[in-house]
Amino acid sequence: MCEKSGHTGIECPWVYTRCRKITCNGSRKLLISKQPHSLGNRFLKCENCDAFQWFDDAIGLVGPSSIQPNEGGCFGCGDLKHWIKECPWRETSCSVPTCKGKRLLSLSGTTHNYGIPYLKCSDCQKFQWMADVLFASRTKELEVVDGLCKAIVNKMQFK
Repeated sequence: MCEKSGHTGIECPWVYTRCRKITCNGSRKLLISKQPHSLGNRFLKCENCDAFQWFDDAIGLVGPSSIQPNEGGCFGCGDLKHWIKECPWRETSCSVPTCKGKRLLSLSGTTHNYGIPYLKCSDCQKFQWMADVLFASRTKELEVVDGLCKAIVNKMQFK
């Protein structure tokens, strides 16, 4: 699929890769353009946020130079109101109920995930991508807000 040697199309490590956008929880798929002006050119497109990147650009970004600027703010959680050194996620309690360890916020150093933030417990070594943690956190917040709204509506109906 990527036309690089050492593997077949089915084994291609580029067919599905994690979206590079910090706040996105999606996967990018390697596709081939059918547009007349770019016919046959390969590109990566996120299924979730529609982020787009030409494949040749992605290949050139593998390694230490692949950390892309995020328009300021935290490289860990993507929040624009603080920098990574003040990130509230830096040393949070482990999500495993029986573990007393702290989760450390780090940036991946592996080839296809270089620069993507994750949390890892110092004691039990539980690993979570930051995008997954943020998604779960936002889902929980929405559930709380939904519950409050329902309680207010119920209270108003009894008056």
